[in-house]
Amino acid sequence: MHRRIAPLFLAVLVALPIVAPVSAADPLLAPTSGPSAAPSSGTATSAQPAPAADVEATPTDVPPGAPDPAGRYIVMLRDGANTAAAVEKARTRQRVAADRTYARTIHGYSAKLDKQQRRELQADPDVVAVVPDAVVQLTQTIPTGVERVGGKQSGVAAINGLDERVDADVAIIDTGIALHADLNVAGGYNCSTADRTAWRDRNNHGTHVAGIVAAIDNTIGVVGVAPGARVWGVKILNDDGYGLISWYICGLDWVLAQRDPNDATRPLFEAVNMSVSKSGSDDGNCGYSNNDPLHQAICRVVGDGITVVAAAANDSHNASRNIPAAYNEVITVSALADTDGKPGGLGGDRCYSWGGYDKDDTFANFSNYGGDVDIMAPGKCIWSTIPGGSYSYMSGTSMAAPTVAGAVALYKASRPAATPAEVREALRYLGNLNWKTATDPDATHEPLLDVSRIAPLGTFEFAPTPVASTVEAGTTGTVAVDITRSPTFFEKVKFSITSLPAGWSAGPSLAGIMGWTEDTGQVSVIVPKDAPIGRYEVGVRATNQGRTADAVVPVDVVTDVPTARAPVVSLASGGTMGLADSRVTVAWPAGTDPSSAIAGYELQTSVDGAAYGATLARSAAERSATTALRYETPYRFRVRTVDAAGNWSPWVQGATTKLQPVDDRSASIVRHGGWTRRSASSAWDGTVTGSGRTGATISLAFTGRSIAFVGPVGPRRGKARIYIDGTYVTTITMRRATVAARQVAYARAFAGSGSHTITVRVDGSGKHPGVRLDAFIVGR
Repeated sequence: MHRRIAPLFLAVLVALPIVAPVSAADPLLAPTSGPSAAPSSGTATSAQPAPAADVEATPTDVPPGAPDPAGRYIVMLRDGANTAAAVEKARTRQRVAADRTYARTIHGYSAKLDKQQRRELQADPDVVAVVPDAVVQLTQTIPTGVERVGGKQSGVAAINGLDERVDADVAIIDTGIALHADLNVAGGYNCSTADRTAWRDRNNHGTHVAGIVAAIDNTIGVVGVAPGARVWGVKILNDDGYGLISWYICGLDWVLAQRDPNDATRPLFEAVNMSVSKSGSDDGNCGYSNNDPLHQAICRVVGDGITVVAAAANDSHNASRNIPAAYNEVITVSALADTDGKPGGLGGDRCYSWGGYDKDDTFANFSNYGGDVDIMAPGKCIWSTIPGGSYSYMSGTSMAAPTVAGAVALYKASRPAATPAEVREALRYLGNLNWKTATDPDATHEPLLDVSRIAPLGTFEFAPTPVASTVEAGTTGTVAVDITRSPTFFEKVKFSITSLPAGWSAGPSLAGIMGWTEDTGQVSVIVPKDAPIGRYEVGVRATNQGRTADAVVPVDVVTDVPTARAPVVSLASGGTMGLADSRVTVAWPAGTDPSSAIAGYELQTSVDGAAYGATLARSAAERSATTALRYETPYRFRVRTVDAAGNWSPWVQGATTKLQPVDDRSASIVRHGGWTRRSASSAWDGTVTGSGRTGATISLAFTGRSIAFVGPVGPRRGKARIYIDGTYVTTITMRRATVAARQVAYARAFAGSGSHTITVRVDGSGKHPGVRLDAFIVGR
């Protein structure tokens, strides 16, 4: 039997972890590029010197922004020693350059020393000890990822060193969570073994993810995006980081079963983080078309109002090839390489992981990409909690996803009625493209998460616009409404109709309005054709996340006619001049109507003063027609327009047009620089005039509304420069792969009838210098 999903599901952890304490051999961080790890404890400490023995400075990983202690030492002198003399002696004998000296707290100095210098100094009787320098730090570190997404600026996160916990619950679908002094672990559930209580973490991954989401804002370790939010360890992977689809669904089933203790109709969880992946695809039907049980389960979780965040995975290919990243129902997260927690790309490439460096503010070299990705967050060298009360760096979209899950917790804590779709919409709106988008493997650049403007949910007020909307009888019209936003309210407001006059109906639904300054919305109404002129009232409701406001909006029904504008005739370039007629384009500007849309046009033609003839219909988008006019024959065109209500404008007539050919032999044509006339049976009047001399010109002074230059083309023809009234306008080429006669090589229309001069200047060179004139056509 063909099975669409393998029974043994290997849940590939989308991260590259290391076990704390992190050493110099840590593959995540490059020892040659400066600091590469942080202390395993969050407490600021400094080591006491060990006398006499040579203690070699072991490179240690330090947090981003910390000074690099590698190769640095403190030289401790005996009590009573002369510090200045000792510094001078070390400079002279060992070539030591002291950068700081001490004469009161201790006697000594600090400097960078190599191994030989240390040995010689330790042999000096004035030296008590040579002690490795070390990093001290604040009691709590704000990770670069939290810095980069604006966590410190969020009014809901309130990162200020006080333990004020975000009121949200986040399920970490992962390897479990270890109890940790820096985490608010609320509980969990184990689906990887028969013991449902064994949701502890012995892999590090789940605990690291949990710290990114919600490490407590206290005096130790790190702080998460949603400090102190309750994290729940849903263990669906074993201690080696593998699991089965059945375990995964077991965890989701448990998540869906947990209810808000204060309201059993609501789910317990605001967010679910899934930093796991396997190959697969989205059938676009919640897994019902391809019998995907995982997709069906996730759709039910989202359908219950829980926002699900998924890592894009780390294959450097399109995320559409991985699940759950490919599912449309989740928020899929790619990874940014950020090395300094700041925009601008100035952090260099100190972060080393997944086999290489990534420059600051670039798309992470391992991250998946594509249209399924919704948002981006930092995912390289992220410092967070691990079991044993310690901390470590990890890299991957596994680290980017919980950054977004933390943002979901912030958003939902202040906006509990927001749906998963509204959460996704809001986070994408708040995001920015302040990263090196040119490094994105695809053309659709996802916004970088930005929680800096997530503050308590704002308010809005709703009222009709000051001026009544105008709608024409027999049309579908829009009715404008206004809202007023409070400073922290940017979310979408949707509008619906609550009441209508008799015989009216609601028109097509229009999108709501979203944004800090978007304050004017619309609803759509269909007014019957027989509605009398007058003022009516429409009831409108504004809705946002369960909150509503109602208003009565005045609407004026009118009957009016549209306005058409006169057609203009111009010669069409690129065609062939006929022996008896030539093609022209008749075009006209768009019609207008004060209260409804333009629905279409009609065009009519009068030849040689006769009555207007057949009518040519055009749609609202079609405002031109091509036709042929006989030479020396007057034509007139007129246009009228109809609005959506069926009201026609009066006919609007254009100017009389007559095409007059001017043969190359005409005495009105002025030639300079050597032109030769020759017979040509295919020419308009049997001859053409040509020149192969660069700079030769041929000119015609004329009065009219348009002009065209006509001549033969072919593989031996060349270029010409066109001047109108002495001003250069363009360069044309008469060269073509095949020979053709009477080609309209250039045409120009003017705003009205007037006197002008056209000049054609030969611009050929090499093997293709020739330009030939057959005729000019003047549109009068």
